[in-house]
Amino acid sequence: MSLQKRTFNLYSVSEARNVIFGIATLWIGLFHSAGLSLAPYFGKGFLNSCFVFVRSKGNVGVDMFLFLSGIGLYFSFSNDSNLKSFWKKRLMRVLPTALLIGTIYFSIRYITGRESTGLLFYLSRVSFLHFFFTGERVFWFISLILVLYLLFPLIYKAIVRFGGKGTAVMVVGIVALNFLLRWLAPSLYSMWEVALCRIPVFIVGIWLGRYIKEKREISRKWLWAFLGVAILMIVYLYFLPRIRLLINPAYDESMEQMYMFLYRYAGSVLAVMLVLLDSFVITAIRRTGHCNVLRNIFEFIGLYSMEYYMIYLNLIHYLERIYKPFPAYHQPMLCVGCCIISIVLCVAARKFCDFFMAYMQKKPKKTTS
Repeated sequence: MSLQKRTFNLYSVSEARNVIFGIATLWIGLFHSAGLSLAPYFGKGFLNSCFVFVRSKGNVGVDMFLFLSGIGLYFSFSNDSNLKSFWKKRLMRVLPTALLIGTIYFSIRYITGRESTGLLFYLSRVSFLHFFFTGERVFWFISLILVLYLLFPLIYKAIVRFGGKGTAVMVVGIVALNFLLRWLAPSLYSMWEVALCRIPVFIVGIWLGRYIKEKREISRKWLWAFLGVAILMIVYLYFLPRIRLLINPAYDESMEQMYMFLYRYAGSVLAVMLVLLDSFVITAIRRTGHCNVLRNIFEFIGLYSMEYYMIYLNLIHYLERIYKPFPAYHQPMLCVGCCIISIVLCVAARKFCDFFMAYMQKKPKKTTS
C-alpha cells in the first residue's frame, strides 16, 4: 500500500492471510454457537439483533477460507508444479490430523452407542467419503477440500491458459451445472449444495492469486467499491427471508436446501469483499504497530484453522447436548471454554501427527555384520 500513489497492493492479502484465516475460523465457530446471545446481558434490543445477525452469517467464513485456500494453492503450484510434490504436501498437511480427529470422534460415537451400523459405514465416515453418499455434514468441509486439491492442477492450467475469460466460463459453468442438478436430481442437490455452491469462490481465489503474487497495485478507490458491494450483500442477506417469499409465496423451512443458493452465492461475494477489505485494514494497523497481541492471536488460530474447525464445532455441540438446556447467561463461558480447549487440542493433535510422521519417515539404520 502506497499513500503517495494512493494505491492498494494486492499482495497485502497474502501478508494478512493467516490473520484472516483466524478471523474466518472464529466466525465459523461463532456460527455454530447457536445458543450464544447478548440478550441476557443487554436485552433483546438493537445490539443483540446485530450480534445474532453477524453470528448467523458465520458460515460465510467457509467461503473466506476457500477463497484464501485458492490463493495459497496458486502460490504453491506456481513455485513448484510437480504434481507428486504438490499433492503430497497438500495431503500431508490435511490428512494426518484430519484422520486422527475424525477417527477419535467417530470411535467415541460408536463406543457410546450413538452409532449402531457396521464397519463399512464406520470406515466411510473416517475416510470422509460418507458426505458424498448421504450428504451428512459432519466434517463435510474436509471431503470438499480433498476433492478440490485433486482438481486444482486442472483448474490452475485452465486459468493460466485462458485467464479471466476462462475463470468466468468455469464459474458460470459450475453455477449452471448446480441449477441443472437442482432441476434433474433435487435429492442429490440438497445433499451436496453446501459444497457445490462453494466451488466458484475457490476458483476466483486461484484466479486472483496471480495478481496477488505479482504484487499488483490497484487504486484505493476500488476499496470503496468493495465496501459498497459488501454492504449491498449484507442488506440482501438481511432481507433474504422476504426475498424467498417473493420468489415463492409457498416457501417454508422444508424447502430451505433447495433455496440455499440464494444465500450461498451472495455469501461468496461477501467473503471476497471481506478478505480484500480485511487485508487493507490489517496491513494499515500493522504499519501503526497497534493491536499486535490481537493480530498474533488471530494469526495463531489461523495456523490451526482446519483442526480448530473439526474440534470446536463438535465439542460445543457435544457439551450443549450433554448439559441441555444450558443457561443462556452462561453460554459465553461455554464458548470461551470450548475455544481454549479446542486450541490446546489443535496444537496437541498437530504436534502428535508431526512427530508420528517424522518418526515413520526415518530411515532404519544399516547394521554392520
